[in-house]
Amino acid sequence: MNAIARLKILSEVIANENTARRISQVAAFQVIAEYKQRIFFLGLDSTGTEIGTYSVNPFYINPLTLTTVKASGVKPEGKNGQSIFKNGNPHKTKYLTQGYKELRTLTGRQSETVDLNFSGSLFQSIKVTENGSVSAISYTNDELANIMEFQEERFSKIISDVSNEEIELGETAARNELLAILEEIDTYL
Repeated sequence: MNAIARLKILSEVIANENTARRISQVAAFQVIAEYKQRIFFLGLDSTGTEIGTYSVNPFYINPLTLTTVKASGVKPEGKNGQSIFKNGNPHKTKYLTQGYKELRTLTGRQSETVDLNFSGSLFQSIKVTENGSVSAISYTNDELANIMEFQEERFSKIISDVSNEEIELGETAARNELLAILEEIDTYL
């Protein structure tokens, strides 16, 4: 096959919507893996610094409100450790002397650094979505997207933006996929 015919075939493949879709998907799936790791396991914002620390302000919580997590470690108990009031009625809430940090510990979650992973619903709401031949990382639940925005305001951090490192990983994945496609074409030519 002559060079002009080969260039024509390569041009058609590169302009093909399926090729663009494939490259975009590979990049998006590479980025989402690193994105979720950064936020929900490492507890880092978009610049790579810690999101923050959990509150240790004491508060009361009703264990019945913990419907999305295993709450067996959160039993009704007053400020001084009693489970029954002086009048004989049982406590319905638990006093957490170490605040939200204590709640995370009692429900089996790490509490050293903010990782935004309590029930897992925010983590699960982040998916790779497609619009034509373009893949993107999206929050698929508006309520949970609002929770992420609240967390960014609360900690005064940009968390949900893709980091520079994640962008580089996506670009590398896209480039490698394009090279793989070109190698596939060479195999058939």
